[in-house]
Amino acid sequence: MKFSMVSGDVLKLECGALVVGIPAGGLTPTAEALDKASEGVVSRWIEAGDIHPCVGKVAVFRDFPGCKAERVVFVGLGKCKARDFQRVLKLGIDNAYLGKEVVLTTLEWLPDEVPEWIAEQSGFIACTALDRPKNYKTFDINWKKPKNIDLYVPDENKDVEKAYAEGVSVGVGVQMAKQYGDMPANLCTPKFMAEECMKLAGSLGLDVTVFDEKAMEKLGMGCLLGVAKGSHQKPRMVVIEYHGGKKDDTPVALVGKGLTFDSGGISLKPAKGMDEMKYDMCGAAAMIASIATAAAMKLPVNIVAAVGFTENMPGSSATKPGDILKSYAGKTVEVLNTDAEGRLVLCDVLAYTIDKFKPKCVVDAATLTGACVVALGNDIAGLFSNDEELAVSLMMAGDTAMDPVWRMPLDISFTKALKSNFADLANISDSRGAGACTAAAFLEEFVGDTPWAHLDIAGVANKSGKEKGSTGRPVPLLINFLKDQAE
Repeated sequence: MKFSMVSGDVLKLECGALVVGIPAGGLTPTAEALDKASEGVVSRWIEAGDIHPCVGKVAVFRDFPGCKAERVVFVGLGKCKARDFQRVLKLGIDNAYLGKEVVLTTLEWLPDEVPEWIAEQSGFIACTALDRPKNYKTFDINWKKPKNIDLYVPDENKDVEKAYAEGVSVGVGVQMAKQYGDMPANLCTPKFMAEECMKLAGSLGLDVTVFDEKAMEKLGMGCLLGVAKGSHQKPRMVVIEYHGGKKDDTPVALVGKGLTFDSGGISLKPAKGMDEMKYDMCGAAAMIASIATAAAMKLPVNIVAAVGFTENMPGSSATKPGDILKSYAGKTVEVLNTDAEGRLVLCDVLAYTIDKFKPKCVVDAATLTGACVVALGNDIAGLFSNDEELAVSLMMAGDTAMDPVWRMPLDISFTKALKSNFADLANISDSRGAGACTAAAFLEEFVGDTPWAHLDIAGVANKSGKEKGSTGRPVPLLINFLKDQAE
């Protein structure tokens, strides 16, 4: 699909579908123009209920009188707020997909919002609304998409045009993260992901370093390697560098958990729903997609993304409950539960990244704990941080991107709960309470004084049931955060 701007008389636009908002208690400028050109048809049909202003109600009409569009798609906005915008626009595009060229009139929909924000969100939804997960069926319907989705602006506006293009770029990044997340684990292996990172780096001019098992052994990454021991798939750590800022600027570090499949290891997970453990690498996928998107947008900031890829399997050589592993940082960890493996991967990658690159801040993302899902559900990610300024920046970026997070507590009591009689730390608490908080407290032990934030995305990285699939979150949040860091 192509994405561009169109202007001029909206009624004279020759397009496959014109998407028009209908708010409660009034008409947008385009709806007013259609009403006038059709001699009051819009008003009469609203009164009759054929067009409804209720949020999310959609009505599609061919050959609507007074305009040259093949179809007009009316979308109910109600008293539309920013939180409803993505949903109602997606519904509009879903119902306009038969048109070869779709024109959006969204700049009229939220009069209290900044036009650039509306344009960016419009670009993002235009890019992602018609996404369908890749499948491997021998026969499938050929899903046709519009050739163009254009944003209507009454007059040319470079800032709005730039924002629309940036929204599309974020959408492309989300699609990348979703593509990797949805792949089956027999295809999406640590080796495959390392090769993908190398291809990506080559196409975008990024620096990439891949560490195999022997290289990680030399580095002393005993925790990450301990997770990998039960699988015949060899682990990889990949470090990608983007040099968009000044040469001497310290980078922003992104760290991702890349469990390409997590069976739980010896502490085996229940069979039901275990297929979704292919999504345990969504944190790593998001970090790869974020640095690639930042590079494509040429953001003036230095970024390093470090991701650890492995499987967690119950093989004959697998790490066992009670085993003690030595981390890159030198701390020893008693493994009380092999299904608390993500923190073992992250602690080594975090410590290495901080030691090697001395970043000004580091953000990690991981599908880390079911406890975070219990606490926050499936719409809001958990945010833990040792730095107030960094935490606020991430919360604001999430709000702007409609990719929200909620600040969760870090406290010495959570660290104390990880006490072990045999090692510096246990990888889980002996209590069932505050599982997301103790996991974050474990990671905090490996970041020192570096400003650090941990995003627990277990609830938001993928959907289950009929809508099963990766969401690509938190790529929108991270790109907004990186844009702020570049200013």
